[in-house]
Parts: sequence; C-alpha cells; structure tokens
Amino acid sequence: MRRFPRNGIAMVALASVVSLGLAACGQQSDDRVDDPTTAGVEDSTSEESLSDGSGDEDAALDAAEAASPFVTVDCVSMQVMPVDAPPANAVTVGDASAIFQPNGAPALTLATSTTPAESLGIADIREGDGPEVQPGDTVTVNYCGVGYTGQVVFDSSWSRGEPISFPLDGLIPGWQEGIPGMKVGGQRLLVIPGALGYGESGAPGIAPNETLVFVIELLDSTS
Repeated sequence: MRRFPRNGIAMVALASVVSLGLAACGQQSDDRVDDPTTAGVEDSTSEESLSDGSGDEDAALDAAEAASPFVTVDCVSMQVMPVDAPPANAVTVGDASAIFQPNGAPALTLATSTTPAESLGIADIREGDGPEVQPGDTVTVNYCGVGYTGQVVFDSSWSRGEPISFPLDGLIPGWQEGIPGMKVGGQRLLVIPGALGYGESGAPGIAPNETLVFVIELLDSTS
C-alpha cells in the first residue's frame, strides 16, 4: 500500500482541484492559488527527525495499518488510524464509510484492501432542506477527499478552516454527476472511479486511475 509522509502530507489546494478538474474535462483555467502546505515543512530526513524516534513510530503504525482491516482518516487533523470496523452508524458505499463527528467535521473509514470502483457511488449522509443543485450551478461547500491507493487526505476544506465556492462545470466528472440533486444543508458521500476523476494522468497526491472518496457538505447553491 502506498503511503505519504505523515509530516507534510501532500494536500491539493482547491485551486488545484478546480484546475485539474478542468484539465480532466479538457478545459483551461487561469485561476491559481499557491499550495499552502509547502511552507515551513521540515525535511523528514533531518538528523532531528531521525533521532527523535518518529521513524520507529511511523513504522509501527504502518505495520498496525497493514494488519488492520480498516483505517479511519480524520478530515481535520488528517491523522490515519487503524480500526477493526467502520462505526456502526456510518454511511457506506463500496469500501468507504463516512460519519460526521461531534466537532462537525467528517471522518472517513476505508478498507485496507480495496477494490477500485467501476461506477459512481452516491449516498446521502444527511438530506438537506434547501434549494436543490442543478447541473452547472455554482456551489459553496465543505469537502474532504481521500484516495483508495494512498488512503490519506489529499485535500480538505475542514483542515483549512474555510469552505469554497466554484461552478460545477469546471470540475471533474464525478462532481458534475454526483452533486446535482443535493439540497442545501445536505451531506453526501461520493465514491468516484478513476475514469470520472483524474484518469490516467492522476494529480498531486492522486495515483493514475485512483478511486476517490469525497464527503461533501453543501452550504449554498446558485444558478
């Protein structure tokens, strides 16, 4: 199983999601935001990190994850922890489950042995009571994304502490197909096959043809 360093996990800023989504759809965009995760990240091979025992701790955790049937990924701290099973009240699609925690942010649980999704999976965690999203709308959302291969958070608005707005027409097909029909106030779990995500090219922190899991909370929608 491919793993990313726990110090300085690669996280795609939303501008990358938007621009790469446009690329996946064969479009172009000049909207760019610098990746906030590269500033101040220490070299994980420094003498300090080698001497403080963190390497041993990471190795032990990797071994525990490999032996565990599931891992749970927190969308705020981005920590990955081995678990025996998804929470009993979780919503499940394929090999992915999601719950919302008392702090208002989600956690995702993935099987450590996953089968790539062949079609788009959609499940509502909570159905909203506001306006319904139509294709091509501009939506304001909180979201968290995890891949089947890396099994770490590659992007999370909850981790950044702010929602984001964008037009659906500029995003990957899995979002264009998976968000319409949501109502404002709703929360949805999407499992997106590689063909509806970033395809063979992949993206930073996302393997080629990787199945992607998103939890989306819809805050607003405008035509």
